[in-house]
Amino acid sequence: MRIEDGNRLQSAATRLLWLCALVVLPGIASCGSVVSGEGGQATAAGQSAPLPPRTIRLTANADVDERELVSLGIPFAPGELADASQVSIVDANGAEVPAFVKPTLYWHWLDGSIRSVKVQFFADPGRTYAFRFDSDRTKSIPEEPYDRGTRPGKMDAPVPRVIATLDPQWLVHSRVAGPQLVHDGKRPYDRYIDRQWRWASDVPYEGQHAFLFDRASVVGLQYVRNGRPEHFAEFYNAATFYLSKIKTTGRGGGWPDCTGGWEFDGANPCDTKYAYMTPQLLLVALAGDDTRIDADTVRHMVANQVKGGWSGPLGPYIGADQSWTERHTGLALEHLVSAWELTGSAAVRQHIDDLLGWLYAHQQTPPGGDPVTGAWTHSWQAHEGSDYDPASDVRGGSPWMSANIVGGLWRAWLVTEDERIPVMLRDFGRYLDRHGFAPEDLAGRWRSSCNAGGVVGWYFSSGIAPLEQVVAIQENEGYGSDTHNPELLMAIAAARYFDTDPQWRERLERRAEQAARYLNPDCAAVSHTARAFNWQNRNPEFTWLLAQ
Repeated sequence: MRIEDGNRLQSAATRLLWLCALVVLPGIASCGSVVSGEGGQATAAGQSAPLPPRTIRLTANADVDERELVSLGIPFAPGELADASQVSIVDANGAEVPAFVKPTLYWHWLDGSIRSVKVQFFADPGRTYAFRFDSDRTKSIPEEPYDRGTRPGKMDAPVPRVIATLDPQWLVHSRVAGPQLVHDGKRPYDRYIDRQWRWASDVPYEGQHAFLFDRASVVGLQYVRNGRPEHFAEFYNAATFYLSKIKTTGRGGGWPDCTGGWEFDGANPCDTKYAYMTPQLLLVALAGDDTRIDADTVRHMVANQVKGGWSGPLGPYIGADQSWTERHTGLALEHLVSAWELTGSAAVRQHIDDLLGWLYAHQQTPPGGDPVTGAWTHSWQAHEGSDYDPASDVRGGSPWMSANIVGGLWRAWLVTEDERIPVMLRDFGRYLDRHGFAPEDLAGRWRSSCNAGGVVGWYFSSGIAPLEQVVAIQENEGYGSDTHNPELLMAIAAARYFDTDPQWRERLERRAEQAARYLNPDCAAVSHTARAFNWQNRNPEFTWLLAQ
């Protein structure tokens, strides 16, 4: 073996050890065993792994009696449950408890099996219960009004009187939030978010900013990973509050009426970047609460996103001075994916396909003579709402806003497996590595004090404009833009997952190591703005992606 080959292998092993330390790979005896091929846990051929714990943990969230209504959602992995009559609740002695059970979500794009059920039963909050799904339920009760088991929480939004939580291993196993890794206090990302939670757990709801980038869903995803009652309580409170502010009266979605948009304390329903269906999807899946919005409201929320408010309707990018941002498009895609998961609507599925086609054409065959760079190249001036002058314009893309497209594409991939998505994620990751970060000799100008030696993503980047133009934008807008490094980790991880070129995978591993230096306690302690917790943690599945 040549010396350079040995060095390359040693370098790859070092990076793999670092990735192991970052994500703490499940089922591996040690990080060293990942590189050596030794250790780990194997399942014998023909044997199925045991199911994760099916415990239902109850936590009093009010002054409670010995008999309280408990409502929850129980998610199931694809193919795991075909008949809700097989689900039963048992007490600590294994005795069946009378319960109401009905399906709420299906894996309609896979095998049609049940994805989640709504469960209600009366329980002693001081006891432990569990669920089974291996035989017919023999004791049932009628469905109860959901709010019989709630009380007013923050901003008078309802919260459960008794919080019912499931084991995080079960929640991750169910794939209710896509592939995730169970929370592990040894993992740098999980130490980071635990430190963030100390300031983010009780962010005031006043003002609209706490809900930009969807606080409810971000907290719900962390509950899936950690199973903690306090995360479930805040997820539920934020979700019910958010959904209570959806505009439900009017002629329908779209300008100027914008029924289906979000209106609260300065947020206008025609500002579609505040519109999310994911809180409703998670509320049904995790809490079994299917009472907060009706089918008409779902249709209005979809129509408002497609028709557009202030940003105009969704459509193809045609170039030049067209107003277009990655955030608007990426959040719209994720909104539509959640709506399709919830409803199975063929019309919504077509909207997703249309948007994927527009994004693919924009990136792969840019209009108006823009070169192919891997970005969704557009006008900086139009991006900012400034007067367009082609002679002075900077054409490029925002790395951190593009992370919203990455998140939407990843979740669209999970439900469509559209072959265009891996190409887009791979090519944007390569663009990000080449053009998305400030050179080290300049990065110190804009680096956050907590991020010593870490990389800084450009506020707006370009694969074609002179460096001095990108620097000028950074000087005006980009101080502390490394607060978006956690988002960029998702873009890097998704690109690495789909890239089949070994050299590019190595480059992306190096870039992940650099960006992850931001995941330290000092950076976690800085609150920046109420929505920083939301934008940084929209895609915790980056840890799973890096583990593959």
